[in-house]
Amino acid sequence: MTYLFRILILMFPLVALLSSCTVLRPRSLFKDLICPPPPSQDCYPKRFTGPVLDTGSQGKERFMRIRSVEGLNSPVIDEWNISFLWDSTIWNTASAGGSQILRSIRFYNEKTVLEIYTPEMEENGSLGFVTGDSKKAIAARVSAGAYPGDADIVNSEVSVNTIKPKNSLEVSSLLHWESHPTLSPDGTILIFVSDRIGSIKGTDLYVSIKNGNTWSEPMNCGHIINSKCDELSPFITKAGNMLLFASSGHANLGGYDIFASMFDPETVKKAVQSRDSIALARAFEQPSNIGAPINTIHDELFPSSPSNRIDTLLYYSSNQLFPGEDFSFDIFVYHPAYQFDTVKQSPIVKWQMTSPTLKRADKLDPKTIITIEGKVIDEDSKKPVNNAEVTTTLYPENEIIDQQMTDTAGRYTVKVATNRPVRISAESDELFENALIYTFTMSDSNAVIADALKLPKSIALRVNFPTNEFKDPYPFVLDSNGNETTVPYQQAILKVAQNLQRFQQNIGTLAIIGHTDEVGSNDYNMKLGQRRADFIVKQLVKLGVPAQLLKSESKGEEALPKKRLSEDNDTYNKRCRRVELFKLIR
Repeated sequence: MTYLFRILILMFPLVALLSSCTVLRPRSLFKDLICPPPPSQDCYPKRFTGPVLDTGSQGKERFMRIRSVEGLNSPVIDEWNISFLWDSTIWNTASAGGSQILRSIRFYNEKTVLEIYTPEMEENGSLGFVTGDSKKAIAARVSAGAYPGDADIVNSEVSVNTIKPKNSLEVSSLLHWESHPTLSPDGTILIFVSDRIGSIKGTDLYVSIKNGNTWSEPMNCGHIINSKCDELSPFITKAGNMLLFASSGHANLGGYDIFASMFDPETVKKAVQSRDSIALARAFEQPSNIGAPINTIHDELFPSSPSNRIDTLLYYSSNQLFPGEDFSFDIFVYHPAYQFDTVKQSPIVKWQMTSPTLKRADKLDPKTIITIEGKVIDEDSKKPVNNAEVTTTLYPENEIIDQQMTDTAGRYTVKVATNRPVRISAESDELFENALIYTFTMSDSNAVIADALKLPKSIALRVNFPTNEFKDPYPFVLDSNGNETTVPYQQAILKVAQNLQRFQQNIGTLAIIGHTDEVGSNDYNMKLGQRRADFIVKQLVKLGVPAQLLKSESKGEEALPKKRLSEDNDTYNKRCRRVELFKLIR
């Protein structure tokens, strides 16, 4: 592969165009030096539990695939976006060593770049995120010597391998950050990102419409699009009636996710002309998370596509392969692939529970919230668990405070409430949940919890069955010592079902094994153990778990736990009467 690759080092950091004073990655020290720390946002995104996009290839001649784009996945460059000018060239905004690179690119196919050309710029400063076409191109710019963070939107002149910035648009405001512009295909609607006064929280999306040769005063897109978290990188699709953007809020998998919202262009124009903020907000449909595996627990930004349909071709930037490392953002593509030597296999079951989700602890005073750190490890191997989901909840109210994922070292950072009990739980695709309960004070801010959360490979649902009973358990489950808890058995089974749903793409089968005490004959206990396992299967199926994911069997009295010293027979028999669950990973 041949690359025409000349890197121009521009002297102003890309951060001014990328993210205002919002820190995408805490390791980016120069962002903190340029901008003061962002204000507290009271940002509590919801947990996205929607369906997973099917990228499986088994038994299919045509299927959708996700790949990093060859040529835009450099280990020494952050590749941010692809700008498809509607009638001409394709551009890539990237950064290396804290400086911006704006490059003209040419594709060999949808997943491979043939040529990359970095033109020389006539002025110092930064230019990027081009939108529109050769006759009415618009870009984001930070002029040489500008106040740090004062990015603006400018008209630009485009040729085959050159972009020249011209005059600033009326939408730009002094000493505020405006960037990430996107034009509608007809060039009459401009949506961009700003941290100006009037933003709901952090960075918001704003819209302006063209009146002759001028642009209207921008209006905030409203509360349906903008959350209390950050919104970035809008893109109006070629069809002209869908807005894609990235957000760290809404119903989220983690970090920044890509969302889609349908809108009526004419309603937007009328609302801006009449300065009707309510009508403008309602012009946009409720944003929907476009789903995994495009979105991950890491950051996905800058969606774009030259196609009318994003379900057939979508480009975006993500740090999912090397999160936390320098130059970890690459360009990915969601595109169709074909194969002719297919093997017929059973389809992967996709399902979604209808059970209620946990409530958020929305009434907490932000002044009572602190951040703590901890670690999650495998109970057996003692190795750190990557991508474990860590949740903090009020105890016993069971209202969510925060949800985060662990890094490659098993570490997590989460928000917790102070001066009241907080439950910190973790679970992963291969391992089951475990939890610890603490009460923190303000002096514990940024403290590291000494006790690692140890996740087990299997769990024992100690549903307490009376002797010879298999379908009418006692109301509460037992702990590992055979003592009755306050947890209803229905709640314990529900948590298993929720774990299966959350990590269903990695689970092949759930093995459910019934056990008994040694009272009665071996033959009788084998049948009793099977009936107890089948009882759990039926409860999971009622919650929506596909029966084909579940495999039940009985060990009867063949796998009795070791009796403890001074343990009475009644307690020992209670510990024996259990149902164990094991995940079999794909």
